[in-house]
Amino acid sequence: MGCMRALLKIILLAATIVWICSCQQSAVIHGDSQYKNAPIVTNGCYVRSMNGGIHTGYKLLSEPGELPLSHDEFIRSSTYPITYSVWLNPALMQERGNRHVRIMLGKQRGIYFVQGLPAMDFPVCTGSGRKSTPTGRYHILEKHIKHRSNLYDCPMSYFMRLTWGGIGMHVGDIYRTPASHGCIRLPQVACKPLYQALSCGSVVYIDE
Repeated sequence: MGCMRALLKIILLAATIVWICSCQQSAVIHGDSQYKNAPIVTNGCYVRSMNGGIHTGYKLLSEPGELPLSHDEFIRSSTYPITYSVWLNPALMQERGNRHVRIMLGKQRGIYFVQGLPAMDFPVCTGSGRKSTPTGRYHILEKHIKHRSNLYDCPMSYFMRLTWGGIGMHVGDIYRTPASHGCIRLPQVACKPLYQALSCGSVVYIDE
């Protein structure tokens, strides 16, 4: 009887641990890039997809109104650039012409350009202090979907390497101030489609 009770306690303890872990994981999930309406968590901020057949993007649930249809409207909105929202043009995201990425450290935003036109505008989190993200013109050197940092022993999904010194773009926690160790973090709703659109050799500009 004592052995049976001990076994039940072990089973209950294991079930509790599994439940706690699943809750913790769901709290930091960055969502799927299939542009669904399911809530997505980005550093504790819920965003939702706007895909009413005209425009697809992501906005904070707490922000009033619809996501602006044009990029000019988006950057003129009262919450830009501090918003966690992701603006994108679905048609341009499918194009494979001349394309590059611009990371703006001061605004903590990134813009993906196709044929000189903005295809996606997204929040980023870059390095701070002595680990600040270096400015300049870079090329994507390699790509790994399930990359893991040897230096910090942490996952960096959809990693796009910019320097052999460890700087790259990848999925990570997003704040509206610099907080990384030098890399450029993106929410998965932006990083995954960007990873799919870019290739090794694609140009990334990082400026102030």
